[in-house]
Amino acid sequence: MEDEIRRGRKAQQVLEDETLSAAVRKLENDQLWLFRSSKPDESAKRETAWCMLQAIDLLRQELIKVMDAGKIAQKAFERTNRSI
Repeated sequence: MEDEIRRGRKAQQVLEDETLSAAVRKLENDQLWLFRSSKPDESAKRETAWCMLQAIDLLRQELIKVMDAGKIAQKAFERTNRSI
């Protein structure tokens, strides 16, 4: 349970890190620009940009899941300690 709490806190720190958030936003914006500015015959370019955008979303979702699991574990830990 303590490992889950620790991982959750670390995930929250990663999500809230300004430098990392700015870098991820830049990557996301770059991929959106590549997608939107591609020519009709550049489907491979659009597919690559789309895959990158999906990877960014999956990373965020996974970090949020880990953070939420840590919060749930923290609440369970607190409840257990209160009942002792």
